[in-house]
Amino acid sequence: MRRMQRSLGALLPLRTVFVSAAYGVDRSYILAEETELLPEVSLGDVLVQELPIEVPAGALVVFSDSDLLSGILPDDELSYDLGIMVVEVLLGVIRSGVFPMERETSALYTMACSYYSMIGGSGFMHLGLVPSQFRAGLAAGLCTYWTGTRSARCDTSRLFLEPDFLSCPHLLAYLKNLDGNFVAPDHVPAGLMQFPDGRSDYDAWLADIRQAVTAKLDSQMMPTRRASA
Repeated sequence: MRRMQRSLGALLPLRTVFVSAAYGVDRSYILAEETELLPEVSLGDVLVQELPIEVPAGALVVFSDSDLLSGILPDDELSYDLGIMVVEVLLGVIRSGVFPMERETSALYTMACSYYSMIGGSGFMHLGLVPSQFRAGLAAGLCTYWTGTRSARCDTSRLFLEPDFLSCPHLLAYLKNLDGNFVAPDHVPAGLMQFPDGRSDYDAWLADIRQAVTAKLDSQMMPTRRASA
């Protein structure tokens, strides 16, 4: 658990709290601490009242299968699970409403591209993470969201099988068909989703993401606007 928390902390500038679940969770499920379970009652409030744990304000709560947290995971399995977790967090960003609906697909794609590049950095390799397996987990998480399948194992589209799936022309055409507003930026740097050191609360992180991703998408649209003018 400590290793997973350390690795996830290197990918996300957020405090994380891990909760072991004996049943009802397929590997992992992530929610923001401030998620309201009842009117004016947040997830963090419930956990602090019901469990002997501390839940910092603005943290992410990771519910994980008890076997996942208690066992010793090989590097490739840990990397794959982290890829899926990152997609869970990015989907939470989309559901938070920080991007207008017409930009949600483009924003998710842009954030995923940044993590796809980021994981190749030497610092993550020193943590024992395997880039190819992290990217496979990234593909699995995006696959279930964009194709609507229950799990990546049920997918028959074959759009997420290649190592460079995010640049696959077939996937780009599929996303454009799925969302007529979809725009794929020409180049998304790894640093787009890397913010100043130090832990941030969830709302502040959302604001940073909105600013960075919106600026990237706006810059992509500028040549089109000039050409039409």
